[in-house]
Amino acid sequence: MDPTQAVQALTEKPLFDPTYLNLEYVFDKVFAIIDPIWNFITNPKLWSTLGIISNILTLIIIGIIIFCIVRVREIQLEEKEEIKHEIHKAMLKNKEKEKNENPKWHYILSLLESANDSDWRVAIIEADSLMDDFLKEKGFSGNTTSELLEGARGSGYKSLNEVWEAHLVRNRIAHEGVNFSLSQIEARKLIKQYQNFFEELEVI
Repeated sequence: MDPTQAVQALTEKPLFDPTYLNLEYVFDKVFAIIDPIWNFITNPKLWSTLGIISNILTLIIIGIIIFCIVRVREIQLEEKEEIKHEIHKAMLKNKEKEKNENPKWHYILSLLESANDSDWRVAIIEADSLMDDFLKEKGFSGNTTSELLEGARGSGYKSLNEVWEAHLVRNRIAHEGVNFSLSQIEARKLIKQYQNFFEELEVI
């Protein structure tokens, strides 16, 4: 067979026989798969049911949002009332503290802030006198401050030894007067020793 005849034979005979490919069968199978899906999607009852479910979920979510807003508001109001209560309590405590503060003790502290060294000596003497009053109020017996301090020895006050030292300095100031040298730093230290003892006595 010459080349011309061979080419002609190939062009006359197709590469595959379309009779073996049943397109109608294929389309039927595809349609059989798609049709129920399409019917399900386009079913009015489905969309009606989804609409009802969607509305119910929307109402539930709205209810949750409203509940959260109301609860947050309630918590804010509770916190506000609690803060007001704490502020009121603190103010009452401060008023009570101011009421119970000893004016003589304030006077002593003011003397300590003076630039005059004689005022520092007066502050020590006044603090010792105040201690005498406090010890008597607490029920300790004695005619002098030294005797009152001796009576307080068995009471377990930790700052008793310190206040004893301050009392001895007070005695020196009382005897030596202006001749007793006292710096402001030393005066502050002595007043602090009195203060520690007064706080232990719970009188200031």
